[in-house]
Amino acid sequence: MTIRSIEAIPLGIGFKQTFRFGTVDRTRSQNVVVRIVTEDGVVGYGEACPVRAFTAETQQTVVALIDERVREVVVGQNPTLVRPILRALAPRLVHCPFTLAAVDIALWDLAGKLLGVPVSTLLGGRLHDRIEVHGSVGWDRPEAMAEAALAQLAAGYRTLKLYAGRDDLDADLDRLAAVRAAIGPDPRLIVDVNGLWSVSQCLRALPRLEGLGVVLLEQPVAAWDGPGQAEVVRASRIDVCADEAVYGPEDVARIGRERTARTINLGLSKLGGLARARECEVVARAVGLGVTVGSVLELGIATAAGLHLAAAVAAPAYPAYLVGPLKYETDFVSPAVAVSGGEIAVPEGPGLGLAVDEERLAALDLR
Repeated sequence: MTIRSIEAIPLGIGFKQTFRFGTVDRTRSQNVVVRIVTEDGVVGYGEACPVRAFTAETQQTVVALIDERVREVVVGQNPTLVRPILRALAPRLVHCPFTLAAVDIALWDLAGKLLGVPVSTLLGGRLHDRIEVHGSVGWDRPEAMAEAALAQLAAGYRTLKLYAGRDDLDADLDRLAAVRAAIGPDPRLIVDVNGLWSVSQCLRALPRLEGLGVVLLEQPVAAWDGPGQAEVVRASRIDVCADEAVYGPEDVARIGRERTARTINLGLSKLGGLARARECEVVARAVGLGVTVGSVLELGIATAAGLHLAAAVAAPAYPAYLVGPLKYETDFVSPAVAVSGGEIAVPEGPGLGLAVDEERLAALDLR
């Protein structure tokens, strides 16, 4: 049994409404589906979702890298040798984690189908059948954010992520206060700053954030300013999470050594896939850091991979962020992501446990 072909399919797909975070306004997405097919016609699916806040990769570069650097390594290989293939690919995809993640996910999906087991089993075993997730409210006018937060709570979420950093500090804190006033004292709040605050702004914001009941402050300071974020960690009673500062296990080790966060975000697309995400988790546990499973709002394929990852993670520190498909105009996989009681069921069945509607996928194919 060997791999016969690999194909990269660029998609034309958009969001239901513009989603704003950090310095990014996402109206359309640059997703690429990767199909890996064996000689016997078994198909593994992966997904790249490059976002300029994290990488210089684009839809075009993902397709080119699959054609020019990945195909010659992958074709002809035993598809169950996932880690050896990924090790061979890593030097060819330096600083291209989203491309690597797409291939990684497709290989795990394919191996699971061939072996008749879910991806979570291949990752060490399923610990959870349902994953608690948090909702997200993009940066907007205060009243719009409050309205969106109420809608998210009505959909069943118990924890919400809000974004800050785009406006004057006090104005952004007023936005957060407007949301808290609208939703009441009980729902937990996560605030993601995407590294846009200075250390002095963070220190000034902490008392008000504590008063608003924020439980997690994600990447408050620029990723390059480790000493600055360490100062924030020492001053904060709110848990501090590293995101943009984490691209591999070596980063996790440094964060643990320098105490620049107390929790890390395992975003599998940004990390380069499931294998590297698991490596980051192992290092995080070893250095005493909590973990949470994140995303960049991918479609159903990468979201399913994230659910399998979360299913294999013991005692996550916070709800996962795996609601990407709900933000898009359409998707092409089943079962569709559905939130019930603030949780999503991990797909059953071998591989990712998804069925891909090839006709709907073809309708989105930009080629």
